Amino acid sequence: YNAEVVAAYRGKKRSEAPPHIFSISNNAYQYMLTDRENQSILITGESGAGKTVNTKRVIQYFASIAAIGDRGKKDTTNANKVLGTLEDQIIQANPALEAFGNAKTVRNDNSSRFGKFIRIHFGATGKLASADIET
Repeated sequence: YNAEVVAAYRGKKRSEAPPHIFSISNNAYQYMLTDRENQSILITGESGAGKTVNTKRVIQYFASIAAIGDRGKKDTTNANKVLGTLEDQIIQANPALEAFGNAKTVRNDNSSRFGKFIRIHFGATGKLASADIET
C-alpha cells in the first residue's frame, strides 16, 4: 500500500470508507487523540490468515500518518542519518525478528513461530515518540 491508500483512510470514520486494516488503525489513532486514552488492536486468526502482514500494515499506517504530520521539518541530525527515522526503525525491526523466529510450515512458507506484543507510543500531538516489542 502506498501514501494514496493511507490518505484515503486518514481522518475518516469507519462508515465513510470501505473495510480495511487502515480503517481500524485510523479509528484507534483518532480515538487516542480525541479521548486521550490508550487504544489496542488485537490481530488474531488461524495459521496463514495474515496476522503478521496485517500487523505490518498497522505499523506502516501509524508510521505514515506520523510522517505526514511532520512534513516540512527536515531532520538533518547525524543520528537520523545513521539510524534512520523512528518510523523507519519501527518498520525495520520486524524483518530482524522474523529472521530468528519464522519457519517453513505445511501451511505457510514464512510462518511466525512466536507472538509479538508491540507498544507504539505517541506524543500529545500524535507524533510517534517510541515503541517497544516483547516476544
